[in-house]
Amino acid sequence: MLQNTRHNPNNAGFPNGTIKGTICIDCDQVIGGAERIGDGWKMLMECLAVGRGVSLPATANGSSKLITHSIMHYINIRKQFNMKIGNMEAVREKFVDMYLNTWIIHTSVRFTNHILDTGSTPSVITAIMKQQTTERARTVLNHGMDIYAGSGICTGANNFFTPFYHSSPVGITVEGSNTLTRGLIIFGQGLNKSHPHIFPIFESIQENNLLSFQTHINRLVASAVVNYCAVLWRGCTVSSSPHARLELATLQFSVLANCVALLGGRIKSKQMISGNMADIVSNLYLAYSVLWYYKHHQEKSETSSLLRDECLFYLLNELDVKMNAVVANYPLPFVRRLLYPMTNRMRHENWDEKNRLYKLIVGDAGLHALFKDDIYYRDTVLEKMETLRKMNENTDEYNALYQDIISVGEYPLHHE
Repeated sequence: MLQNTRHNPNNAGFPNGTIKGTICIDCDQVIGGAERIGDGWKMLMECLAVGRGVSLPATANGSSKLITHSIMHYINIRKQFNMKIGNMEAVREKFVDMYLNTWIIHTSVRFTNHILDTGSTPSVITAIMKQQTTERARTVLNHGMDIYAGSGICTGANNFFTPFYHSSPVGITVEGSNTLTRGLIIFGQGLNKSHPHIFPIFESIQENNLLSFQTHINRLVASAVVNYCAVLWRGCTVSSSPHARLELATLQFSVLANCVALLGGRIKSKQMISGNMADIVSNLYLAYSVLWYYKHHQEKSETSSLLRDECLFYLLNELDVKMNAVVANYPLPFVRRLLYPMTNRMRHENWDEKNRLYKLIVGDAGLHALFKDDIYYRDTVLEKMETLRKMNENTDEYNALYQDIISVGEYPLHHE
């Protein structure tokens, strides 16, 4: 059959779309041969369970690194009001937010690839990765666009933003819309697949096995009570360090997940609760990814320790907001009163630490090399910016290259 039409997602070069019409293929062209005819959907789902944790997160990782690394150079070159814009706290604030999200994407990609390399097919984790990395990459792009300003909205040789900006919604849409992935799949599917007791309880009901049912119900209640008491104890004694907060948040999530499970089938319609629970478990996974990467792949330094702690602080603050919202909106009043220990006191950012992190990042050649390993930027404005930063500012060559870098595309008017 000749394919006559195709889709064109945002001119992003993404080869996605349906083939229409009657399609004839030989049996030997079927993956797995004739005996696997009819298993296509199962194969697709198995491939998706792994693939959505690889391809789109890798794209988000590469685009975020290129944008963030480029903006780091740009704000240390571009001048406004006779000063480099990187000296302005308003610009630094957005840049540090970009860097934290990019680092979270980077560490989670490495951690997830490590898990997949063991042969595991964790469908819930890959759903988290797809949804979280594409959303966080969109945040990086939006902040970067604000900083790059006119050069980011005008087409021309120095505009490296537009292709990434156009492709960002594609990653958010394909392989499962982020809206439904967050609202239905991550927590709803995760509760059934990952909870140590809920699926065995479901199986015992199907098999009408009363002994198994009682065993798992008792274990579920016991673990819920133990974790609830642990939250009460830790809530009174825990320090404000990121590691201690992460351990407490993990216990709080386990208790909250058991209480949300009491809603049963109503979870499917309570998608605001399910979506926020998805955000909580996603941030826990991302936080543990940051810790794993720091332990196994980072050289211990002032920069790496501060970057780790600021990422954890960033993720846990997001988590606290979501957890407080779930407790406040839990639909069973009696249980909601018991959930008060799951709420968290909000921590405020330390802006001095943000300024310190910014200065450490800009001066850390190791981090610069790490970002550059995963991106291709030959013959781009980023390469020009790297060259400029090595030149003497008081030369004609510097001024000429600077003007070239900050120039935006201009096109002749055609007068009749």
